[in-house]
Amino acid sequence: MAGTRAGVRIVALTLPVKLAIPSLLISSIPKRAIGFSFEAGPVGGLIGASLLGGSLLLGGVLYQALGPLSVLLPLWLMGTTGAVMVYNSGRSLAFVKPLCTGCRLLPIIREHEAMHIGGIESDRRIWDSVRGKYSFEALSLGTDPKICRFCPIARHLRES
Repeated sequence: MAGTRAGVRIVALTLPVKLAIPSLLISSIPKRAIGFSFEAGPVGGLIGASLLGGSLLLGGVLYQALGPLSVLLPLWLMGTTGAVMVYNSGRSLAFVKPLCTGCRLLPIIREHEAMHIGGIESDRRIWDSVRGKYSFEALSLGTDPKICRFCPIARHLRES
């Protein structure tokens, strides 16, 4: 499908990754959300650079009052997200919950995230495309005991 990027690198959303990129701590709370990616392309790069620059500027302004911690805290809270967005502007990177990295549906997760990274924002449009390629029955999702009961892929394909 147009708008997808080949070669999305998948990173397991482990606790160290969540601690390194604190914005993922909150976005990974919902159980049904299995994959995450940040804005990509030139817009993502610009937003990421702005987050990085803003976090450095904020740290610099607060440096006199709070010392080195004032630089490190904004860099950690906002700058890491900005750095990932800058990275994502040239390469594709998506985060997936650890349980899902070993799932046989990982190629569909990768494809879904590639569509988001490629600029398709509408989940409805993405799921319409996925339903056009895959079906609940063809993937034997109803009889596979390894597919989690909360898997959104199985749920969305069953709804078609």
